[in-house]
Amino acid sequence: MAREIKLLTPEYIEDYLTIYLNAYPAYKDVGHAGCEKYRPRILHSMQNDKDVHFYGLFEDGRLIATMKLIDFSLNLFGRMQPACGLMALGVHPLYKKNRAALEMVKFFEKYAAGQGAALAMLLPFRMDFYRQMGYGYGTKLDEYRLPTLSLPKAEKEEIAKLRFLGAADIPAMLACHSAFAAKNHGMAAKFSDEIRSLAEDDQSRRVAYFEDGRMLGYVSYATVCESAVNYTQNRMEVSELVYLNGRVLRCLLGYLRNQSDLAQTVVLRSGEADFYHLLPSAQDVSENYIDFGFLQTNVAAVGTMYKIVDPQKFVRATAYRRFPAASLTVRFVYENELEHTNGSLCVRFSPEGLWELAAEDKACDVTVTSTLATLSSLLMGSLGFSALVRLGGLSLSDPQYEETLDELFYCRQKPWTNTDY
Repeated sequence: MAREIKLLTPEYIEDYLTIYLNAYPAYKDVGHAGCEKYRPRILHSMQNDKDVHFYGLFEDGRLIATMKLIDFSLNLFGRMQPACGLMALGVHPLYKKNRAALEMVKFFEKYAAGQGAALAMLLPFRMDFYRQMGYGYGTKLDEYRLPTLSLPKAEKEEIAKLRFLGAADIPAMLACHSAFAAKNHGMAAKFSDEIRSLAEDDQSRRVAYFEDGRMLGYVSYATVCESAVNYTQNRMEVSELVYLNGRVLRCLLGYLRNQSDLAQTVVLRSGEADFYHLLPSAQDVSENYIDFGFLQTNVAAVGTMYKIVDPQKFVRATAYRRFPAASLTVRFVYENELEHTNGSLCVRFSPEGLWELAAEDKACDVTVTSTLATLSSLLMGSLGFSALVRLGGLSLSDPQYEETLDELFYCRQKPWTNTDY
């Protein structure tokens, strides 16, 4: 049995479609019509997209698994950095449970390292599968289903700065989103698939906030009828909410509130854990009560998972990250779940508020033990150090350093992204 992974070109389109439609059949026509729909899209991407790469695993010359690798530009603690994403991993139905997906993930991580990416990321179809490979959880995304009148009001002079957008405004939307990504840790700039979907979407309404001729934020939403017999019973589904400051956000929310005569409910999502503090009433439409005395505000979901394939490289790439002033050398000893080995990372925190690699043979003040998945989440800022110590997910050789390490790894903004990949 001979296996190899190589770049897919248009000659493999029919085999690719067979695997893709069988791996992701939900909401798709998997017959002739489905092939006719997706064939031109995939061919166009193969031939034109510079940031999307199709790879396939061949066994004895037959294509048995496929995936798309995305070259992202990602905000890491205030600077845009290269990162790689894994998308649309699929295995032929006749070759499942044959370690094909494992081989593809290993190739993805080598690709990411070869591209100089500081981070590998993906949206999991099964969390346990990727946790076993060393991928840590990112920040939870909160979905709010609220009475529209529960959104905050906006002043009339602010609403006057809004206008509807059309196809001609897409370049300005992309510029606005790029500025949004540059302000938010963990946010990725839009890649080719997203930009194409933006241009093709003629069902969403888009409203933007302008000041001095510059777009400072926008909301994209669709209206969905919730009754088979009453066209006045609707909800607004917000697919994207982009804002460069809190004033713009409140104005966009106020605009949505003003549509309460048309839509009684609004559905929106945020990676900001404190979003609910903006709401006059944070209780959602479920009216669910949780013991003891708690009213449901939202549902939460884990999406993006991160893996820092090379922790030493990650520290070098984020040498600019600001920390509280300290003079401390820390060794992280971690289990590499995918390779079934143990790794070590030694870093020094300086009084100047920076970090750097320390020699592995250097005496350390404290040793922290974890898995690579947990270490990836810690270094990305999507978990609290003390919280994981309390929960048993991290251990340290000297408990007196817990408070210091908790302060060092406190991240004022947990990483989140609205990227669809």
